[in-house]
Amino acid sequence: MKPIAVDDVLRFKYLSEISFSPEGTSACLTVTEADMKKNGYKSYLYLLRDGKFTRLTSGGKERGFKYLDEKTIIFPGNREDEEDKKDMDITSRWYRIRLDGGEAQLAFTFPIPVSKLIPLKNGDMILKGQTFPGFEDLYKGDKKYLRDFKKYMKENADYEEITQVPWWWNGSEFTKGSYESAFYYDHKTKGLTRLTDLDEGVMNLEIAPDESAIYYITSPVKPLLPMEGESVLKKMDLKTRKAEVLAESGEKFELGGILPGETFLMVMASDKHNGLNTDGDFYKLDYMTGKLEFYAKHGEAIGTSVGADIRYGGGRAAKMVGDILYFISTRFDGAYLFMLKDGEIKQISERAGSVDCFDVLEGKALAIALYDMKGQEVYDEKGRQLSHFNDKVLRNKYVAKPEVLNVDRGDYEVHGFVLKPMDYDPEKKYPVIIDIHGGPKTVYGEVFYHEMQYWAGKGYFVIFCNPTGSDGRGDFMNIMGAYGQVDFQDIMAFCDKALETYPQMDPENFFETGGSYGGFMTNWIVGHTDRFKACASQRSISNWFSMYGVSDIGVIFTKDQCLSDPWKDPEKLWEQSPMKYADKAVTPTLFIHSFEDRRCPIDQGFQMFSALIDHGVEAKMVTFKGETHELSRSGKPKHRLKRLNSITDWFEDHKDKKYK
Repeated sequence: MKPIAVDDVLRFKYLSEISFSPEGTSACLTVTEADMKKNGYKSYLYLLRDGKFTRLTSGGKERGFKYLDEKTIIFPGNREDEEDKKDMDITSRWYRIRLDGGEAQLAFTFPIPVSKLIPLKNGDMILKGQTFPGFEDLYKGDKKYLRDFKKYMKENADYEEITQVPWWWNGSEFTKGSYESAFYYDHKTKGLTRLTDLDEGVMNLEIAPDESAIYYITSPVKPLLPMEGESVLKKMDLKTRKAEVLAESGEKFELGGILPGETFLMVMASDKHNGLNTDGDFYKLDYMTGKLEFYAKHGEAIGTSVGADIRYGGGRAAKMVGDILYFISTRFDGAYLFMLKDGEIKQISERAGSVDCFDVLEGKALAIALYDMKGQEVYDEKGRQLSHFNDKVLRNKYVAKPEVLNVDRGDYEVHGFVLKPMDYDPEKKYPVIIDIHGGPKTVYGEVFYHEMQYWAGKGYFVIFCNPTGSDGRGDFMNIMGAYGQVDFQDIMAFCDKALETYPQMDPENFFETGGSYGGFMTNWIVGHTDRFKACASQRSISNWFSMYGVSDIGVIFTKDQCLSDPWKDPEKLWEQSPMKYADKAVTPTLFIHSFEDRRCPIDQGFQMFSALIDHGVEAKMVTFKGETHELSRSGKPKHRLKRLNSITDWFEDHKDKKYK
């Protein structure tokens, strides 16, 4: 049996976006794989029909597909020649491919970027597309107007005129104030008509089952783009094009997603008692009366919060079938499929792991899931594995099975897991790595996590837990105003319990790492304890003051999570900043950060690194150009290997080293 190799993470097929055809005679999904030659990824559409998976496309850039009808799929992309690409900076093209054979053909060309497309029975479509301030009429397709836009963009390429917060977003460059609007596409004229107002940005957009109206949630377009508190649910009659307000967010009511049912619209909303992170409950809006009423208590996340590093892309997390809602939700340490019917919620999957996305149709179900410490595969409604995309990756490889280790903390338990090293001998001592998850509103579960398995294969115990602040347990996730307090104590208690339970763990060779919130906690740890031999802080937060002013979510998230801001109670903000305690650090620390990380900007790593160096602490910083906050999950393949090798080498170099 061989250990997991560092590059095995790039041998996995990453599955996403599974969907039935309208009548269920086939299903389609996106399969993504690493392309080491081009240091990127290739995505293809695969068709599931008669129990067999076959590759449908060959371009390597196909994803975001949609069934147009039972035998036709459309997807966005650019398959035109180089001469045409010069005009593709904002144009959105969608291609049609027939399931009974043939190459993909250009089906639709839109003059603006289009993120969502809803086909109508009459051949027309509802679109969600981008609006650019100052050039709001680009959707009309006037070539001179487009040339003026391109000229303006070229002449101002070296400048940014910022009038709103946030001015950038993780995974993209400056937003330039752009926002999304709803449009109507007439298939006869091939023209677009704007449906929504210029002073509102469209978030959720759905259509009534009878196609008589659209329902959408908007937020105002203004200098501070709201992340809470000002969203509005509207209905627009498609004949009259008149819109009416159905519900508004308020002090104790925050609108979330919407999904169309047969007789009512499902609305998700929260009471905000846990701030931005409050999980929603279910409401229903009667189509006939427009009345919104409470339907069912939930208070748990929609979708999977279970961390993993062998995914690429997303997929459906909720779907209405008639008036029954099917949805994924994270509960404790796993993500499961649930059903909401007649106001009652029932869990309909029990298998430990993570349901990542799904579809249901007429009693049949398909889910892409992480089960049994394997890569993603497709499963049916009975839990049977239908695909075998990743069988070969782990063949004859050592995969450590997570052993549950929970810690009694009085009023609650901290749930955690232990991976034993390869060739484990109970008579020997082994080094230990604790890996702290991001969020903090995420969880670790019983799924394959490549970096942890890689370390186990190199002879480390690997431990990981879900401290206070983690998802899946309702109010347990609330650490507002108390970052670095009970969460730090939980993690330290878990470390103590692990050492007590497994005497084979070597406390003199104890290492720690984490990313995002886990990076914050790493920075916090080095200022509060010297128990670790070395630490690796990834895409971290170190200073809430600068986080407030630089991060894409800094203004809202900082005030919400710290219950303060730089003026209201600056000392409270400083008390929760790892930088305050950097002068107490003695632990050698590696910092991993990406230049295009807009979520936890690179200045956060630079500040902590500089502080440690200034105080005589061994430190190193490895930075990545062209990467975002998603480096460890979807960064360029070679960069992902560099990152993991850098962390591992740092721990290996400090193993058995005497420096205290």
